[in-house]
Amino acid sequence: MNFLVQLGNWNWFIVGGLLLALEVIVPGTFMLWLGLAAIATGVIGWIVSMSWQVQIVIFAILSVI
Repeated sequence: MNFLVQLGNWNWFIVGGLLLALEVIVPGTFMLWLGLAAIATGVIGWIVSMSWQVQIVIFAILSVI
């Protein structure tokens, strides 16, 4: 759980890249949207400094949209 406390922008970019790579393997477009939401969360986190709780909420909201 310590990685959540230090949840940085690069972590979101890595998770987004892994989800986009997983999209190539798994058929469908479900992982694509999660990957794009993770990358968008990283970009938003780069612009605005926020806690990891807010980052998780933003990722959840962007994943649903």
